[in-house]
Amino acid sequence: MKKSLLIGLAFGIGSTAVAQGSYTGPTPFTPQKINPIAAKQSAVIRNDIGATDDFETVVNNLGAKKPSIATPTTKAFTSATIGNTEYQLQSNAAICNRIVNNSDGTISATWTFAADPAWADRGTGYNYFDGVSWMAAPTVRLESVRTGFTNIGVTGSNAEVVVAHTTATADLAFLKRATKGTGAWTESMLGVPDVWARVSVGGPAGQSIHVISQTTGVSGPIYMGQDGALAYTRSLDGGTTWDKIRTVIPQIDSSSYLGFGGDSYSIDARGTTIAIVAGGFDVDVVLIKSTDDGNTWTKTIVEAFAVPMFDATLMTTGDTNPADGAPDTVDASDACMNVVLDASNVAHVFYGRMRVVGDGAALSYFPYTDGLMYWNETMTTNPPVMIAGVKDYNGNGQMDIYTDPGGVTLGMGTYQRSMTSFPSAGIDATGKLFVTYSSVFEGINEVGEGYDIAAGTLTPPTTAGKSFRHQYLMRSDDNGATWCDPIDLTQPDYANNGFDYHEGVYGAIAKNNGTDVHLIVEDDQSPGHGVTVTADPQSGPANIIYYKVPVVDLACGSSISENDVLSEITLFPNPANGSVSLTLNSAKAAKANVTVYNMVGQAITTMDKNVAVGSNTIKLDISAFNTGIYFVSTIVDGKTYSQKLIVK
Repeated sequence: MKKSLLIGLAFGIGSTAVAQGSYTGPTPFTPQKINPIAAKQSAVIRNDIGATDDFETVVNNLGAKKPSIATPTTKAFTSATIGNTEYQLQSNAAICNRIVNNSDGTISATWTFAADPAWADRGTGYNYFDGVSWMAAPTVRLESVRTGFTNIGVTGSNAEVVVAHTTATADLAFLKRATKGTGAWTESMLGVPDVWARVSVGGPAGQSIHVISQTTGVSGPIYMGQDGALAYTRSLDGGTTWDKIRTVIPQIDSSSYLGFGGDSYSIDARGTTIAIVAGGFDVDVVLIKSTDDGNTWTKTIVEAFAVPMFDATLMTTGDTNPADGAPDTVDASDACMNVVLDASNVAHVFYGRMRVVGDGAALSYFPYTDGLMYWNETMTTNPPVMIAGVKDYNGNGQMDIYTDPGGVTLGMGTYQRSMTSFPSAGIDATGKLFVTYSSVFEGINEVGEGYDIAAGTLTPPTTAGKSFRHQYLMRSDDNGATWCDPIDLTQPDYANNGFDYHEGVYGAIAKNNGTDVHLIVEDDQSPGHGVTVTADPQSGPANIIYYKVPVVDLACGSSISENDVLSEITLFPNPANGSVSLTLNSAKAAKANVTVYNMVGQAITTMDKNVAVGSNTIKLDISAFNTGIYFVSTIVDGKTYSQKLIVK
């Protein structure tokens, strides 16, 4: 069994809608119906083994707001096309570290590039922003040999390093040049016969290069007792020498895991702290962390898989209801992992939610599963929470997407991941968190059916057309306790309906940001990537688009829009004890009603306050509150804003 390929597929039998819940009260515990038919519904798994799954989940979104109906507005962010590629599979799952926002205002960016439609020239595409403008888009790869799935880092001495896997020589290619943005690249092989690498740069002086890679690939040999070991390679001197080569970290070795799939892991380094997160359809979501530059490690299981050491060819996912004649359908990650360390070296973990079922012969997944999951180390043993999902643009309580009653054709590009996934996260110097992700878009699909946002009309999808994905971005000001509404980055020309017929995916965000958030996204006009899936043919290259998004454009608060009286609402500190400050930024004088609810929706305390134009701070006395989770509901000018409060 090679873990790099997942071939089981469990379709939901349904009509033209995927039901979706929305936030309607003081507590966000609202069932999210994600499959085409609400409640119980059949699923067809390959070789016709029947199964049932209700796909209802109680969503604890840690104060995140379910996206409200879109108000057509033009955003202030800018974009530029910095390259293109015929090879549209930027990752099988987790996003590579492909963009660096340097402290001097320059930017280094990479992607998997090919000018040849047959991809014979596949390799690293590279571009550089010198503080004024981007270079011309590349026409050739950086390497002398065919490579793929590239990563970039910049050392403390401003040297650029690139790591990608090769195909002909079965090794990891390492490129370096002494000065970012200029000069010749030197090329060498690391002597690591692995694939799908990830790279991060850290260390006391920014000279430690940390590389993780998967040892097996599609058909490679068992390594250290694992079919797909996650190997760790390290240099402490900027890539001149490598003191750790292809080591397996003990906490994730063969005593705990059979192996990991390709591209199912992420890494971030900050100083001497390193965080690695790995997951997948059939393994735990696991965080491995080092505070001594990779010498020793600790392990935290973020979300445990239902069956330890699961082998899909021998085991089922359980059978808690023998009467239904089907194995259990269980929660998992979709392998699109991402991790970022904040300024306090707390690890923040993101991944797409997935549902899978194993019958003892194979593992199958449910492609209409939705949800972006989030966890950080301050949550300790608390479970991950859902912070984003498919956006209900027309507000009818369902996702209007084509679903094949025969269970053959997907109503979206075949990425084999959650409907909301491919997260990539970063921070800024003030502690704000940013996450970009790709989610299925309810608007016009490739055959012209669906919801026309500009016209406000719905043509129910009845033709076998695929919906597009769009790239979204959102922020948190309180270490992930609450999240802003996301903004749609994919061709957001609402006035001219210009966001139709575009797919935005594989967004990679800079780990460090300033007053602007920096990211690159692959964008084209065909759903899917067309590399490993013949059902998603592509025509012509995809563009690599750079986005520069002002932080202030990511307005925080519950469902805040540009016409709201409040432009920002925050709770600080959070978690808190004793007291907490509720800060409101108001465009006019108004009255605010503030009510704190407990987990079951009971009002614990309520007050009315007058707010003036500008910033207002309301002190909340929580000294008598028990430890736990509460929701602060603020009503201003007839609109309700809700945020989650953690009392410790």
